[in-house]
Amino acid sequence: MTHSVKVYRPQGGNKLVVSSGGEIEVKSGGEISLGGVGIAAKLSKLTGFAVATKTGATGQKDCLTNGLTLITGGTGIADMALAAPSPGEVAIIRLASPTSGSVIVTAAEGVTLDGTNNTATFDAAEEALVLVYADKNTWAIALNIGSVALSTVAGG
Repeated sequence: MTHSVKVYRPQGGNKLVVSSGGEIEVKSGGEISLGGVGIAAKLSKLTGFAVATKTGATGQKDCLTNGLTLITGGTGIADMALAAPSPGEVAIIRLASPTSGSVIVTAAEGVTLDGTNNTATFDAAEEALVLVYADKNTWAIALNIGSVALSTVAGG
């Protein structure tokens, strides 16, 4: 009897082999490290692009101004925030898995998302905005995925 193993360590070997069709799955809370540093940190240094998961809880309300912010959970989060952009920054905000309700992201005071609006309302999973620096007080919308609603709210 033969069986085809797709992930294996050769006998006496010091490496792990993943053949076509094989996969290594890292469960939640797990990490792959390279030289003692987590791979996410290594990739961030290589790409200069950070990834953060935010829940809307205390200390979890600020979206990244240069990176991907994944917003998870909640039954409506009305007070996510986005600071002013700096030259070269790209902010991607994606609603990953809402329980229910809307997620509202408001730009810092005096900052707009498109020259007019300062607020984005995400209503469904997988909705996303890709924002790029336009000037010191303006994010330009490069891509609106899934119909993120834009509006102007006083005080933003």
